[in-house]
Amino acid sequence: MKNVLITGGSGGVGKETVKYLSQNGYFVYSLDIKPMDEMNNVKSFICDLRNSEEIKRINDLIDEDIIFDSIIHFSGIYLMDSLIEIEENDLKKIYEINFFSVFLVNKIFFNHLRKGSKIIITSSEVAPLDPLPFNGLYSLTKCSLEHYAASLRQELNLLDIKVIIIRPGAIDTSLIADSIKEVEKIEKKTNLYKDNANKFKKIVEKNESKKIKPIRIAKLVYKILNKKKPKILYKINLNKKLIFLSLLPQRLQLFIIKKLLKKKEVNNKDV
Repeated sequence: MKNVLITGGSGGVGKETVKYLSQNGYFVYSLDIKPMDEMNNVKSFICDLRNSEEIKRINDLIDEDIIFDSIIHFSGIYLMDSLIEIEENDLKKIYEINFFSVFLVNKIFFNHLRKGSKIIITSSEVAPLDPLPFNGLYSLTKCSLEHYAASLRQELNLLDIKVIIIRPGAIDTSLIADSIKEVEKIEKKTNLYKDNANKFKKIVEKNESKKIKPIRIAKLVYKILNKKKPKILYKINLNKKLIFLSLLPQRLQLFIIKKLLKKKEVNNKDV
């Protein structure tokens, strides 16, 4: 039986992947800040992935002779805000969870990897695209994550360890509901973008409806694990409208987004 380590194992995609792999020939070590239900072939640890000391403590609990076929990253949060109005701690929090935790886990658990092991990093369809208003925070973390993965791939390639990115679009998890809640929070607290946030929420609600089930990601991970020469990047359920928008010249993007989100001015001139 092969061993894998999964971060975010209690979340929607993480939990589905833990379950699927544990039923198909893998022993899973799961890390998450939230507890998870007991399963066969699964050892779960409660851990704040922003805290290097907690991660080191768990690493010490795992037999040093255990070899991971893969480290698989699903941990992450979704946060929207205005880049002018955001609290500094919120920016720090999303970077620590979405980006820095991946760095910490790879670094601390590297002693369990060997030639032929894989690191699978879950990114987002927004990573290579020009950012949208209010979604820049999330885009920044995922863009940073992909650049980190590319650099890590170059280095670990010299050790015959593969680094693979999964770049999904909308998945049917709590993150979908979170994205709607985040726009509603902006609408309530902003002093600059109330009308814009309301229109943006309607666009988000429309586009997030085109989502896939988490099992699709779980099966994709299984496929990657069992492929001798996996691709560097796997894309699934990408939003074609977002891709097309990002291909346009930036001035045209600005014009379109402003047209979609800006409140129409009322003409008060006397007739």
